[in-house]
Amino acid sequence: MTKQITKESDLYPIVQKWMMKHFHCFKSHQNIGLKHGRVDVIGVRDVGGSLSGEVETIAIEVKRGVEPFATASGQALGYQVYANLVYLAEVRETEFKPSEIEIASHLGIGLIQIKGTKCREVLSSPFHRPITRMCLELLEKMALGKCQLCGTFFETGVATNYYSKLSREKFAKAVDQEKGLMFWNRELATRKNKAGIKVTLDGSTHERRFICSDCIQNVFPKVSS
Repeated sequence: MTKQITKESDLYPIVQKWMMKHFHCFKSHQNIGLKHGRVDVIGVRDVGGSLSGEVETIAIEVKRGVEPFATASGQALGYQVYANLVYLAEVRETEFKPSEIEIASHLGIGLIQIKGTKCREVLSSPFHRPITRMCLELLEKMALGKCQLCGTFFETGVATNYYSKLSREKFAKAVDQEKGLMFWNRELATRKNKAGIKVTLDGSTHERRFICSDCIQNVFPKVSS
């Protein structure tokens, strides 16, 4: 008999461990998000092959199986603003009903059955195109940034300090310490300020951009030599 789960958060490690292996994720996190909502479990995997640093994000809503199915499915669907693949994972001793699979298919979410400490993908998620800025902001909270040169997503820091693996606008320091580089696009910030899109009272800018350590070490020194 399945051990009684009292909190959804008790299920997060089970789902996260399964997701990492099943989807070949290189990064994952629990209970993370923006002001618009948090994701129970999220993972990131490489899908670009040998010619691209493209990634896919996978977001999973975790439920104990006691909520109305359509309501839980709607919560999972909301993750499409952040992620490419969205799933509802529920505790189930038996299979999902045909009507539930029909609802999930109609909405465009995948289904995962949780049984004890095991998970099983019952229905695959279709591909979604998230809102770019929200997806990038969420990845930044996972300490991942996109290199402006090669397009690869790389670790910019750790959970307690998103930028600990970066040098801030100091190229020589980035080279010497084999770090990535963070810089600010001030022209774009000025344009946004004039348009009233994102106004900063102190004249500072939040338009941060990143260059990975591989590009710093392997490209720029060769260009300058």
